[in-house]
Amino acid sequence: MTATKRDIISYGFVFLFSLAMLLYVIPTFSPEYPGYGVPATLVPNIACGSMLFLALTGLAKTFVKSRRDGAGETISFSIRWLHLAVFFLPCLLLMPAMHHLGFIPSGIVFLLLLQWICGQRAWISLALVSVLPVVLVYVIMRYGLGVPMP
Repeated sequence: MTATKRDIISYGFVFLFSLAMLLYVIPTFSPEYPGYGVPATLVPNIACGSMLFLALTGLAKTFVKSRRDGAGETISFSIRWLHLAVFFLPCLLLMPAMHHLGFIPSGIVFLLLLQWICGQRAWISLALVSVLPVVLVYVIMRYGLGVPMP
């Protein structure tokens, strides 16, 4: 598989996923606006809109580059399925953990696990990257935007 084909498939998948999220999943499964704070669809719409924009930008860049360079180089492309499964396991368990443990403890454990899986072993970096973003997001959402957090 060439790098150009791989990029087109990857960007195309992200584009279709973002489009499906924006047009069907977010409007269908989001709760109604309670009248205070921000609507529940704000953050997912911004995230999916950003992904859609970046995928379109990547597709355009890939098409322009492939037209200019020709066919592209052949590269070896393989997916490490076990590593991917180990990486997605904490992602699948995040929402149930938030429901049972709360936002702050489950967010800290989630970020610790992801860093550990990605190879980070420095304890200071593990602690700072796990605690600071979770506390910052909690403070912004709870006190800045008035959104009740689990």
